[in-house]
Amino acid sequence: MDLHGRKRKKAIHILYFTVMVLAVAFFAYLIRYAKDEMLPWKGNTSFQEVTEFRHVTAEDKDAPVGIKDVYTMQLQEIPQESRDFAFYTIHQNVEVYVGDKLLYKLCPKESNLFGKTPGNNWNLVTVYPEDSGKKIRVELYPVYKASCGIVPDFYIGSKYSIWLEILEQDFLAFFLSFLAIFLGIIFIFLTLFIYRSPQSNRSLFMLGMFAINAGIWKLTDMSLLSLVFQGSIALSAAPFLAIMLVMVPFLQYSRELFSTKDSIWWDLAGICSIAVSLLALALQVMGIADLRETLPANHIALAFVILVFLFMSFREWRTVGWNKQLRILQGCVMLCILGLAVDIFFYYTSNGASIMILGMLGLLTYIAVMGVHSIKEAQRLIAKGVEAKRYERMAFYDQLTGLYNRTAYSEHLDKRHFSPEGCIAVMFDLNNLKKCNDTLGHEKGDRYIRCSADLIQQVFGDIGKCYRMGGDEFCVLLKGVPQEECAKRVQRLKNRVDESNRENPDEFPIQIACGYKIYDSKLDFDLGDTLRRADKMMYHEKFVMKQQASGAPGF
Repeated sequence: MDLHGRKRKKAIHILYFTVMVLAVAFFAYLIRYAKDEMLPWKGNTSFQEVTEFRHVTAEDKDAPVGIKDVYTMQLQEIPQESRDFAFYTIHQNVEVYVGDKLLYKLCPKESNLFGKTPGNNWNLVTVYPEDSGKKIRVELYPVYKASCGIVPDFYIGSKYSIWLEILEQDFLAFFLSFLAIFLGIIFIFLTLFIYRSPQSNRSLFMLGMFAINAGIWKLTDMSLLSLVFQGSIALSAAPFLAIMLVMVPFLQYSRELFSTKDSIWWDLAGICSIAVSLLALALQVMGIADLRETLPANHIALAFVILVFLFMSFREWRTVGWNKQLRILQGCVMLCILGLAVDIFFYYTSNGASIMILGMLGLLTYIAVMGVHSIKEAQRLIAKGVEAKRYERMAFYDQLTGLYNRTAYSEHLDKRHFSPEGCIAVMFDLNNLKKCNDTLGHEKGDRYIRCSADLIQQVFGDIGKCYRMGGDEFCVLLKGVPQEECAKRVQRLKNRVDESNRENPDEFPIQIACGYKIYDSKLDFDLGDTLRRADKMMYHEKFVMKQQASGAPGF
């Protein structure tokens, strides 16, 4: 590509990035605009966070962990339109009372496959004007010790405005997670439908799987989706399942970038992560421990995977040096490690209540940068494969006619599984080629050769392999074809030659002499003997054709 072409390409990339940034900014503006101007229920869009409440932690022997958190607050005056009382819970059973009346209850069903937890949920309780001035009491029953002490934020007002407020809070995390999933789908699409090399299949496909699982992990861990899909146990299980599935693709992708890809350490890390995942699922199914309770084991497996990666990176540095690929890879992974470490720290200190975004930023950086690197590598391998195919074609194909050449013929006969049994050798020779070259020039002679080769390929190409042996000699090898069919094809070739000469009266007339023989173990030591017998038959026909052309009596 010339200098101007490179500048145009760079300008297109800059403009595309600018458009993408503007599109994101415009989408964020639409959310803000919708919140203030576009809602059809604008008369009922106000909401407020309830900050004045009394919190008591009490013992309850019937509670999952022996305690419950009780929040009591006063309802202010409620307008004629109903209002929604909303709050977000994390692995907590819920009861909501207005006065002494139970209005809302959330707890897992007996058939709940996710264990003893109702999952993470946005709880929406409708209150009415007649409830004005009454006390509302929220009783939360943590199902895990890790869920104790989580104080939810309480809102009252329009559920649509609350929804938009949460969307605005989670927008960046939502967008980054969605972008990771989108990139993963693109990588898998490129692997399956565009790039065909085994190297790109292994690496880019695994990067795509890693991106999709990482995006699902972060996307389903946000409270936003719980507001859309209320009470979904599957949604609550999704982040735990995704973190199980994210480690192996990362390992498989990373190992393809290393010269030590066959090291047992890669396999040990993969087996460790798979074993922990299977154990967590088994404990969940047997009702011994929920996925949330086995999450620390998955975090430990993740830490082991990272340690193996760092160890293999050190070995790679000692083996091949601190090259560009290793620098890029290390930089991206360190961003991921830093972001995930901060997120995991806040996850445990907040008992899972914090919005984790640094890890997603690191993961998305890794996905985007390594995706570009892998695509470039796949393009390089494709270009290399195309070049190899070109050299292969030069080695095994005749450049003038496109048929196989003598080298390909010898290669075919030298194959270990090749057997001459049932093989028919058909030999061809072009009459008067020297005369065509001498009288009309070599360009016309080359045209004569090409036209003859096309006719041979058209007649015999669907049942055998066609070779140009050199000069004006051609050969076709037929395997498992009856001699009667071969004879019909020879006659068809003669008819096609006559048709071509009639349709092109200004061209030098084509004449193709032909002879064929089937391998006979009693007469032939190998297929070379069969070829020589076919050659004799062909030369006999060539002699007869010349005698007929000169008017002399033939044999």
